[in-house]
Order: sequence, then C-alpha cells, then structure tokens
Amino acid sequence: MQEKIEEVMSILQEECAEVIQAVSKINRFGMDNLKPGLPKTNRQHLEEELGDLVAMITLLEKTGIVDTVNIEKYKLEKFDKLKQWSNIYE
Repeated sequence: MQEKIEEVMSILQEECAEVIQAVSKINRFGMDNLKPGLPKTNRQHLEEELGDLVAMITLLEKTGIVDTVNIEKYKLEKFDKLKQWSNIYE
C-alpha cells in the first residue's frame, strides 16, 4: 500500500508543478496566446492541467488518503480568508 501512496503523491506533485507552469505562461504571454507548437491557448492548457490535478485529488479521496469532508471544510475556510484578505470579492 505504501508504494501506491508514494506513486499517487509523486503524480500529484507533478500535476501541481504543471499547473504552476501553465499559470506562469499565462502571466508571461497572456491567457489566449497560443502555446508554441500546439493548437491550444494558454487558457486551454491551464484547463487541461487543472483537469489532471482534479483527477489526482479525486483519486486521493477515493483511495482514502484524504477526506472529502475535510477538503470541503478547508475550501470554505479559504473562501472566507480570500474575502477578508484579497480584492477578489470586491
């Protein structure tokens, strides 16, 4: 079982890094700029990487590595923090 957890965590880590890279490309070149050599915009690439990340989060939940109830709780807490400390909800 430990091997499976390690593999899931490794893939999760890779997917997080790919999301970071996609966000960086958007910040540098714009949301709708075409990704060089691919028929995808940076937005579409971000959507693809977020889909991969969501798949890994779902796998973490289904395998019992993390608890869905706790994730939802912390998500709602994050929204509250963003309302207080960011300009997103103005």
